[in-house]
Amino acid sequence: MSNFETEIHTKKNCKFSYNSKLENIEENDRNWMYDFRVLKKFVAKKFCKLFTLKKKRNFKQILFITLDTPPIDYILAFQKQYPDKSFKVLMPINHTEGLKYTNICFEFFLQNRIQTVYLYKYPKTRDNIEIFGLYSNAYSNQDRMHLQYLAPFIKAARMCAKEFQPDIIHADNIPFFMGEEFETKKLCTSKVVLVIKDFSIFEKNKTEAFWTAINIVDQNGMKKICQDKIIKKCIASLFKLHNTKKFYQMRECLEFIYLNYPKFRRYIDKCEDIEENILFNRMNARILQLFPHFTCEDDIFYNSMYNSLKKTNFWAVISKTYYNNLLEDPSLSGKIYKKILKTKSKSSFVSYGYTPKNKRIYQAFNTETFREQRHKNKTYILKEFSKERIQTKFLDINLFTNEDFAVHGYLDSFYEAPLIFIQGEPNEIYTQGLDIIFNTIFKLFELNKNIQVIINIPNGLNNNYIKTRISFLEKNYSYNGRWLFIDGELNKEQFFASSDMTFLPARNNPTSNEHYIAMKYGCIPITSRVGIYNDTISDIFDDITYGCGFKTKTALNTEDDANEIYLKTVFKALNLYTQNPSSWNLLIKNAINYDSDWRFDTIEKYNNIYETIS
Repeated sequence: MSNFETEIHTKKNCKFSYNSKLENIEENDRNWMYDFRVLKKFVAKKFCKLFTLKKKRNFKQILFITLDTPPIDYILAFQKQYPDKSFKVLMPINHTEGLKYTNICFEFFLQNRIQTVYLYKYPKTRDNIEIFGLYSNAYSNQDRMHLQYLAPFIKAARMCAKEFQPDIIHADNIPFFMGEEFETKKLCTSKVVLVIKDFSIFEKNKTEAFWTAINIVDQNGMKKICQDKIIKKCIASLFKLHNTKKFYQMRECLEFIYLNYPKFRRYIDKCEDIEENILFNRMNARILQLFPHFTCEDDIFYNSMYNSLKKTNFWAVISKTYYNNLLEDPSLSGKIYKKILKTKSKSSFVSYGYTPKNKRIYQAFNTETFREQRHKNKTYILKEFSKERIQTKFLDINLFTNEDFAVHGYLDSFYEAPLIFIQGEPNEIYTQGLDIIFNTIFKLFELNKNIQVIINIPNGLNNNYIKTRISFLEKNYSYNGRWLFIDGELNKEQFFASSDMTFLPARNNPTSNEHYIAMKYGCIPITSRVGIYNDTISDIFDDITYGCGFKTKTALNTEDDANEIYLKTVFKALNLYTQNPSSWNLLIKNAINYDSDWRFDTIEKYNNIYETIS
């Protein structure tokens, strides 16, 4: 090798060595920088945590938002335990008579028009609970679980929450963040606890994307809809189908379609090629393109619950059994199931209490006097609804809450048999298991079982399913004197105090306190093993000492034959009633003694949730 080549080779080695050193230095620098960034994040996280702990404040004010009656019992029990906490109740109202106007009103754009909502205050209760009502033409005097009435109330409730500025908002079975994604600025800065009674309520209410959009978008969103060429063309075609007037203005035509929307969509189940269906399908597809918020699903309740679970600080359901089943069974929550699992860390279950009111009944009783007095109540009811009394319309008006009622069938006052009282809602046939109830009654009559039945379903005869079943009973003359159907609102305490048992075969988590009222008056519940029923009712065959009812072996929302499962449980109850009177009296005593009130542990669970997010 020449001197020149040696020199070149030496320089290359030197250069390689130099580059290697540079790479080592850079690698060390990168490692050091990475370690520094990790350390920085760790310190920042610890610092923020300490700062957050210092900033964490004890909550004082709670705003309870509900669609139902004010939760007076809950508030009184909570404030008795924690007297430093104050509650405000916010609810929609249908009238303003006797209420004080607070001089506070809000305006917002919804349903293609400016809406105004007014804030009223109820007279103070003797317990000084502040109750406020929101009145608006957009939702008052309507069924507020429907989208077009629920959406404006929730919007108004968020605006009112901004006015009150509570520490915590307790939203009772309401998708509190419905439509918030369309608002230009966040209205609510309070911490939100969302209590869901039954996820299937939201799953079953399917709503189309177009109907969703015109109910929850803001003014900018409505402009987007009204200016879109495809939607304008579809609306013009739909308008011409049902209106002889010339198409003038998009907003007027859109309002016409909004007001007549249910009538237009009555064709949806007939066939797919009807022109109305084609036009609505095009508008639905276009809405999903215009608003990315709906691209996941075109179901308002799915989107509302998805966003509410995502944004809420904590959510809970009102049953330990239902909560455990909810996390394991996707069929109970449908499309929202994945979101439930993702938000499991900020969820739990709670219970609810019920303080029975001492309603006036024919013969009051307690655990010592029920054997004689309950029989007098039963005799009284059988006599009031005998064939002669019903024909002469000479009924005790105190049995009803108003004079608007209708009675079909009659009872035989000389017929000694267990009396069964049944209550239901015409819109909850599947969830309440009314189909199971009717099938059970028909089977018991067919087998000539010794029973009498009172069925109370307000506005039930407006439902074809119920109307058909009552018609079947009327046509079978051999059933005369064994059944009674009442279409109207009742003094249900009197009927529970007179009846031996009640049928409650719910498929989903029950959300009413009917079983508490029944037990308070010694009426034995025969229920499905689901939700709050499973939490609160002890089957006499599972607990011979404290049993207060009967439960099916399994839940009734499975693929098994629910009618057969429930009928077996009813047979067990009827056999115990006829063959073992002493055990039945023990059932009644345990039912009356059951403590359904708001207990310390129940209130403490709510307080722990409030403290967690405050």
